[in-house]
Amino acid sequence: MSNPRLLESTSPYLQAHADNPVEWYAWTEEALARARDEDRPILLSIGYAACHWCHVMARESFSDPEIAAVMNRHFINIKVDREERPDLDKTFQTAHALLNQRGGGWPLTAFLNPDDLTPFFIGTYFPAKPRFGMPGFADLLERVHSVYREKRDQTREQGMAVHRALSATPPGGADLPRVSIADAARARLDGALDDKHGGLGGAPKFPQLPMLDFLLDEAAARGDDGQGSLDHAVAALLDGGLFDHLDGGIFRYCVDADWTIPHFEKMLVDNAQLPDTLSRFAVLGGESDGRRDVIESLLERSIDHFLERMRLADGTFAASLDADTQGEEGATYLWTPDEARELLELAGLDADTIEGFLGEYGLDHPANFEGKWHLAAVRRARSVEQVRPLAEPLRRALLARRDARPQPKRDDKSLLGLNALLATGFLRAGNRLGRDDWTTKGLDLLDRLVPAATAVADLPTGYLDGRPSVPAFLDDLALLLEAQTEAFFRVPDAERLARIEEIIGTITERFTDASGAFRLSHAGHGAPVAGLVVFTDDAQPAGNAVLADALTRLGYALGRTDWLDIAEAIFKAAAGSIERAPQAHTRLLAALRRFHQPATVVVIKAREMTAWQTAIATLRRRGITVIASGSDDLLPDKPLPQAGSGLAYVCRGTACLPPEADPDQLLLQFA
Repeated sequence: MSNPRLLESTSPYLQAHADNPVEWYAWTEEALARARDEDRPILLSIGYAACHWCHVMARESFSDPEIAAVMNRHFINIKVDREERPDLDKTFQTAHALLNQRGGGWPLTAFLNPDDLTPFFIGTYFPAKPRFGMPGFADLLERVHSVYREKRDQTREQGMAVHRALSATPPGGADLPRVSIADAARARLDGALDDKHGGLGGAPKFPQLPMLDFLLDEAAARGDDGQGSLDHAVAALLDGGLFDHLDGGIFRYCVDADWTIPHFEKMLVDNAQLPDTLSRFAVLGGESDGRRDVIESLLERSIDHFLERMRLADGTFAASLDADTQGEEGATYLWTPDEARELLELAGLDADTIEGFLGEYGLDHPANFEGKWHLAAVRRARSVEQVRPLAEPLRRALLARRDARPQPKRDDKSLLGLNALLATGFLRAGNRLGRDDWTTKGLDLLDRLVPAATAVADLPTGYLDGRPSVPAFLDDLALLLEAQTEAFFRVPDAERLARIEEIIGTITERFTDASGAFRLSHAGHGAPVAGLVVFTDDAQPAGNAVLADALTRLGYALGRTDWLDIAEAIFKAAAGSIERAPQAHTRLLAALRRFHQPATVVVIKAREMTAWQTAIATLRRRGITVIASGSDDLLPDKPLPQAGSGLAYVCRGTACLPPEADPDQLLLQFA
């Protein structure tokens, strides 16, 4: 009989566990109260819908009646979707690192004291039977139960020690961190660049988009065009097995150092950042037609094909595609040489084209994944200009066959923060590459996320089939603020500025921490560590970092010193954390550099913008913020001229040059 508690969830991940023999709860007061009342420890399992090893543990252990009986007898079992409850995930992933002195992952398996919700034992995946050097899950359950019953004081003492560490006020500083700390982070990340295979670090190899963005920003600040290691790093994302050569988009990570075999889940968190990262590189060091052509082609593939598959009925985008298809990892994406050759012959392609494709993508080499072939270029490009996107006739024929296969499940949660991140990507890529269609997509998505009649304070972190989940977190609202900031710079109007002020007001009202920074969650979320303050990036940039960056840009552009004061307080609160590991704070350090060294902003005031359109487009392609307005209500300190074609104000920080009335002369200032 299906579990109604999970069937009613707004998470497809929880719904998928409704038929388990385990008596699962969601993270609710009902479950927590039962654990306290019955003095049973909580078994907390955190995962997400696209997670391969989550599926493995579900098949091996959570579907096993004997193991489920032990779980039900000794524990109150709680299942959490980490995308829906990032506060719980961040809390217990950090606890895992404290207890085990290494990173965690998913599924995360934690055992909590019921009275104070402190963890006394945490691991990740456990097999049903002993293997991989790990105990069997059934044996582990009995051992944990015995420890809880026989060593109660010890479990509480350990749990409280973890809780104290998690609740500690972040080490701040009285002074604003020096911008030179960004140089230290760049040096460490430069040392982590893989000169042989491209990218950062070794296996398993992640795209590390926040870190890559930071390095691209640093290169731009130095006037570097990114040739060499950065060019190689971007090419590696696009030429190997991480990029889907048929449908576009990137997989979550590769299991090897040379970017051949991915972990086959596709996450919105990664693909939402791809338009920003790739377009950032396209315009680095000036416009290069070869670099731009490759990037625009592959971005089109990702936006027009993969992201369209992720579009939901309300116009927002789904959270992920599963790593597995019908229980088999990557099954949708794999090929055999005979199948590929046969269908390409049927498509009417000539023998040279077919054999060239088979050789270029390794189908004439030994199988690279469990007896089959995943498409990854054999001879890898070291620069983006050398990347050769798969030709359209080949791509269409292969994709049509692949689409006829069983498909991975889609997690149809619409998450506020990730959709805002994608809206920002559309807007930035549209501005840099002169793609008004992408800019329109960004504006449309943003307005669907927050309809005009919806108060920011009422926004949930996500929806499933129109049903809201828990209230929005700091990261959600920070990413929404960033997207609204990009939209305001593109289409400035009083209504969007009012929305920006509303977001900032909601954040400061609900999430302010005594340190001067902001908490991930608020009291209404019911997290065991409501005061968790996060500065470090992971797959996406930290909310405090995004917030500081948006407030810095808005504060300088609009003369809002109160917003600059908030950003400065975040930087000061993060000082100690940055000093310990600067390379883990890439987005915050990028914001810190912008705070110390404000970017140029061009404000154009004109009743008719026609004469300024070329200048506006040119400057935006170069990454320069342009606010073009025909209203006296916006930026009244830069008045709308009564006569002539308009005026352009070139400002950096709190200082502006004399206004310029000639669009051509304006461009000469940036020659």
